Amino acid sequence: MVEFPDDPAVGDSVQLLRRIPPLHFVRDENSAGGRRPSSAAFDDDTDGQPMSVYRRDVIDVEGGDISRVMVGHDGYALAGLTAGHFRMRDQTVHPDPLPNESAHTVICGVKTESTRRFFRKNSVWVIPPPAVASADTR
Repeated sequence: MVEFPDDPAVGDSVQLLRRIPPLHFVRDENSAGGRRPSSAAFDDDTDGQPMSVYRRDVIDVEGGDISRVMVGHDGYALAGLTAGHFRMRDQTVHPDPLPNESAHTVICGVKTESTRRFFRKNSVWVIPPPAVASADTR
């Protein structure tokens, strides 16, 4: 896996946004909207690349709307955690701007099951999952 150094210029209070696909929605009556992300939603990519997130501060400074990171991802939700939450679990926060998304950032480090559970428990819905169909039993 590729490792990137931590960038202290990204303050611990900066909210980082993670897209959550529908396959990672878990029913939980104690969570907002009756669903929460699964801990698997906070893992590195299957191709070995680090987990991607988007810096809320960059989007805000550019006068953008957070929904821009959802384009092309119908049915997804958006969860937020602070950079400090990631650093608490020995992860590095490294800006990795893309040609079409300046807020793109990678989170590097080993993501054990307990680490992913920590991220899940500390995440909040920024854009909640779409309404649940009555036949949804996940």
